[in-house]
Amino acid sequence: MLRALVAGASCEHIAKLHGVTKSTVSQHIRQLAGELQRVVGVLGVDEETSPTAHLIRRYGTDYLEAVEHFVPAAAIAPDTLSGMVTPRQIDQYVAKIARHSRCVRRDTALLLTLFLTAAKPIEIAQLAVSDYLDAAGQSRTTSTLRPEIATGRTARLLHFSCPRTCAAIDAYLAERVRKGWGTHPHTSYRGLDPASRLFLSRDGQSMRIRPGGGTSQQYLCKEIHEIYRRIFGYGGMPGIRTACARQMAARQLKARGAATQEIGAVLGLKKLAVHKLLRNAAPARHS
Repeated sequence: MLRALVAGASCEHIAKLHGVTKSTVSQHIRQLAGELQRVVGVLGVDEETSPTAHLIRRYGTDYLEAVEHFVPAAAIAPDTLSGMVTPRQIDQYVAKIARHSRCVRRDTALLLTLFLTAAKPIEIAQLAVSDYLDAAGQSRTTSTLRPEIATGRTARLLHFSCPRTCAAIDAYLAERVRKGWGTHPHTSYRGLDPASRLFLSRDGQSMRIRPGGGTSQQYLCKEIHEIYRRIFGYGGMPGIRTACARQMAARQLKARGAATQEIGAVLGLKKLAVHKLLRNAAPARHS
């Protein structure tokens, strides 16, 4: 049904082909599209966005690409359905990256940065060296996600307070210096150009960022999307995805007594998106 809609068929036509009502077709397609957004990720579409027929057709190629990587919810373990990712699972991903990735240091740093900051992939793709390092070459314990790269166009704090994550980023930056990727002829910023992207493509170039098109102010980066999809593919744990980082952060803030508005401000999300993150979430388990 989804493929037919993307191809241009109307819900009425699809309903006649399958001998069901138009509302049944619409419900099935919207449910599948929503699962693709949440479980796999659809380039250019936030997982919290309500999928309409217009949206599905507009991003049809990306929805169909997500279908190829989709594992039905029935095959997903209950703990990953809740959005919780344990430290042991993160360790397993790091080990898988070391075994399979062609960019071990970068991909390890990307994974740990995601779960530390709970930033969206498109935001991480646009981070600059100066967002992580100061001129003296020290990592910024507290940084700011600049409004021009934040999806909500509102600045918010980023905390690089985890030694393990900082060590992973530092190892990647040291590799960049050795390879001469995004460097400058000065000792400041550890010899790296402060305006260069914090994370680069496999060949040392900036990842391509492009406007989402239409009236949307969103930007897209297919490469960062594919990198994270590949990283989570290494682990073989269906249900774990980039959105899990925000779900975990939202749940932890809620457990500390934060109000919905506060959670939204920390994560750069609107009130409805926060409710969707928290909805049907199982409570965090303590080991």
